[in-house]
Amino acid sequence: MADNTHKINLIIITPKKSFYEGMVSSASLPTIDGEFGVMAGHTPFVAALFPGTCSIRIDEEIKHCVISEGYAEINQRTIIVICNSAEWPEEIKVRQIFESYREGMAELERQDKEGIGQVYAEDVKRMVDRSRARLRLIERYGSETQKSRLAQLKEEGLRI
Repeated sequence: MADNTHKINLIIITPKKSFYEGMVSSASLPTIDGEFGVMAGHTPFVAALFPGTCSIRIDEEIKHCVISEGYAEINQRTIIVICNSAEWPEEIKVRQIFESYREGMAELERQDKEGIGQVYAEDVKRMVDRSRARLRLIERYGSETQKSRLAQLKEEGLRI
């Protein structure tokens, strides 16, 4: 039986699914103020999340996923992450990163030309931020196939 004395329960929930639940040694979350590490016994607080890499340490193993905007509620025994999306590197399709980014940038340009309100622009900026977060996850922790595909697309002139 595992010793959970120095572990904290991590729960990551999206609107579509319960993405992850388990006892972890620590978790690092991308907040609007920067990366934030949490371990068992942490002081309670709530943090706003920014699209980025979430690192999960389970004993000596480290897993990485990308999470989108949302919030995290932390107490001494539990981390609850509520976010719009969460993905493991192997779930990400590299071409979709570029397509999503290109679509977001085109929409921002259109909204700027048409003078559409700031609320819609913020939604599209989050879409662009999610694309960048997925790209960084693949660059760091993706498979060799994903990294190769990423390099190929960059050579073809696709930029983020």
